[in-house]
Amino acid sequence: MKCTSVITLGALFASAALAQDFSGSGQIWVINSTDFNTASPADSIGCLDVTGALSDSDCATFTQLSVYPHSISTAAGNCSFTDSTQVANTDNVYGQQSYAYHCREDYAATVYDELYTVSGFNYPFLCHGDRNCFYDIKDLPSDTVNTPVWSYVWGSGQLSVPAGHTKVMWYWDKTS
Repeated sequence: MKCTSVITLGALFASAALAQDFSGSGQIWVINSTDFNTASPADSIGCLDVTGALSDSDCATFTQLSVYPHSISTAAGNCSFTDSTQVANTDNVYGQQSYAYHCREDYAATVYDELYTVSGFNYPFLCHGDRNCFYDIKDLPSDTVNTPVWSYVWGSGQLSVPAGHTKVMWYWDKTS
């Protein structure tokens, strides 16, 4: 019995470590939840497309760079929240400098574009910046319209996403 328990415990640790694997290539699913304990891929409302926008079904393949700054890219190029050519989240008190996530060929990735997971989550939810594991969307995607995704920003002047927006998470669905 003791041997079975140790083997079972080892399998649990191995599966938890595997669940946090953020490497190689995969898709990013957008999860409509703010609870890391209960959220799962079943809560998906769409995925990120090749440009980094939220789509209902046009899921892009993202590849994590194996070298510094360990950011991700798609066939369209490197991805970032700092592209000032993208729409700012002006509904947010702090959103004037919060640009929609975007992937483009001529963008040189920096350390600020790095994504990571946190040990202890049930699934590989993606975070960025200083332990920021949430994102902000204004609209749900439809068959014909993809919608921007912003970094979740808050402060004493605004404690959550703006009215009419939804706070979401990103799930890494590793494909290779």
